[in-house]
Amino acid sequence: MNTNILDTIGNWNSQLFRELKGRLKMGNIAIASAISLSSQLVLFLSLSAQIPVVPLGYKPSSPIYHRFCTGFNGKTRGNGIKCIQDAAGNFMIHWPSWWLEIFVFLSIFSAIALLVAGTYLLVGDLDKEERRGTLNFIRLSPQSATTIFLGKILGVPILIYLAAILALPLHIYSGLAAQIPLHHILCFDIAMVVSCALFYSGAMLFGLTTSWLGGFQPWLASAAVLGFIATAFNVPAVGNAADLLVFMSPAAVLKQVISQVVDSPYSSVDWLVRDFARMEWFHLAIGKNIVSCTGLSFLVCAVAAYWMWQGWQRRFPNPTSTVLSKKQSYLLVICYQSIILGFALQSSPYSLDGIAFLWIPNLMVFLALIAALTPERQALYDWARYRRQIVPSSQKLWRRYPILDLIWSEKSPAPVAMAINLLTSTLILIPWILLTSKAFVCMILFVNFILIYAAVTQLLMFTKSRNQQVWAVCTIGGLLFLPPIILSMLGLTADKAPLMWLSLVFPIFGRSGPESVSDILLSILGQWTVWVLLNLQLRRQLRIAGQSASKALLKA
Repeated sequence: MNTNILDTIGNWNSQLFRELKGRLKMGNIAIASAISLSSQLVLFLSLSAQIPVVPLGYKPSSPIYHRFCTGFNGKTRGNGIKCIQDAAGNFMIHWPSWWLEIFVFLSIFSAIALLVAGTYLLVGDLDKEERRGTLNFIRLSPQSATTIFLGKILGVPILIYLAAILALPLHIYSGLAAQIPLHHILCFDIAMVVSCALFYSGAMLFGLTTSWLGGFQPWLASAAVLGFIATAFNVPAVGNAADLLVFMSPAAVLKQVISQVVDSPYSSVDWLVRDFARMEWFHLAIGKNIVSCTGLSFLVCAVAAYWMWQGWQRRFPNPTSTVLSKKQSYLLVICYQSIILGFALQSSPYSLDGIAFLWIPNLMVFLALIAALTPERQALYDWARYRRQIVPSSQKLWRRYPILDLIWSEKSPAPVAMAINLLTSTLILIPWILLTSKAFVCMILFVNFILIYAAVTQLLMFTKSRNQQVWAVCTIGGLLFLPPIILSMLGLTADKAPLMWLSLVFPIFGRSGPESVSDILLSILGQWTVWVLLNLQLRRQLRIAGQSASKALLKA
């Protein structure tokens, strides 16, 4: 690479210079270029081999149907188009359909390569830096967390960027040949860039906070992204909160772009666009407009990437701090619930259970919030013992009230902040709750379970055991998945034992349906009792931790 260019990059971002210098070798560039060009050639040849040709002894009385043929007046018959011959005796090919398949598959393969491989490289790079001890060296450098963040994201996947740039000419040409307007193609490219920003930000934060996984985190992260992307491209619009999944990837814009040129229900790419036109957000028909679709995809990805970046800024310079402050968590919940409420409020929902499809993403977000807000053991000790001494004098007045400290302090226990976040979520979702039957009961049960999980996690993080994160993940996973499995194995289905299912099983895993009021009240009372007992135990431990060492010694 030109020395002057590297010097300029080094003056702007030394971390980016370091990453580029280590990766832009001639051998690496040649391999990346060869993989990109050969993949395009394989795709081109494989679809060329599917172009129908007139067989020997072909008789028009035995017609051939094929998706690439040009039928009479464009009419379809059955699941294919009847092939007709031109003056030279060859089948007339509908070339826009052929180029459209190249465009679709090239777009999907590019998205998978960029997002999955990029995630693997970023998480693996941070893991390698952590194991070598060079990550602490980078922390000591005068560079800001933002500079290092940009340097890693722009530099670590540089060879994947090169492969994607080499695929860009075929991507644009195939789109134009498929009669897709150029600005629609560019909208998809913008969505791809924003999705990369989201997934790479998530990869950076994941790699920074999961060093306790012991080298397994690159595979785990890339497998999760692969499953997410494959689902986003394959699922149809369902008319509820699950549609948010599609807008967290470039799949939404690709579906909208393709739906503009596909006019036949028998198209070979109909699996990609089915029912997308009916998608709404706050009753706005975003599935029918490329500008609003791209804008919403940009909004969703940008908001999510912003909070990932906030977590990185807090966690990178201080690995023992919480990923988010309590104030940031309140703002995050407001942003997230406002966006997902728009997907939940649609005028034509499908028959799928809209309640479950709202609780599943909410469950994932609140479990992530528990992990992001729960302080570690030493932070809790510092807070319990030195809370009044370490507070700046300007804040001592309001810090005299412990409840305010529990709401705002970064080192205070997380359960109160989680309760506020759940209350905020409930208030924002009131329009959806009023329109959905059984949503109110499910919301109460959802809140109770999350509060119990937050208290259990905080207690586990306060223990003296090693690998507290592992214990917390295993315990919460057990509380989530074991009760429905055990009850099912015992034959205690939801209709036979509704009280046990209401009390022990998270709402998304099944309910008995018309439960009695007494069962609902008993289950809620039981959950509140457990939550109070857990918090009393946490309070007792904090009081013991807050005692001075000399007092404990004298007492002994």
